[in-house]
Amino acid sequence: MALFLVFRDLPGVTRDQYSAAQRAAADAVRRARAEGRQLAYRGGFFLSAAGRAICVFDAETAADVAAVNDLAGLPVTNIDEAIELRIATDQPPGTR
Repeated sequence: MALFLVFRDLPGVTRDQYSAAQRAAADAVRRARAEGRQLAYRGGFFLSAAGRAICVFDAETAADVAAVNDLAGLPVTNIDEAIELRIATDQPPGTR
């Protein structure tokens, strides 16, 4: 599966409304998986001051991501495939 970022413009949306949107996305993924699609919703980032959000999905194709967002009734500005890079450190997590 590939990693996809879903960009959303959400002017005027509150934190509670964004939380409801996250639940809708997760529910839509569950329904799509029950139909045999291979995808997962990994969560997202809400930029309240900017009125935007970025949600993260694992899926076979961008079309699968678009379909599940349509099923959830969520607005999509753009969907981009991404590569996740993590920086390796020599310190254990949670230490400085």
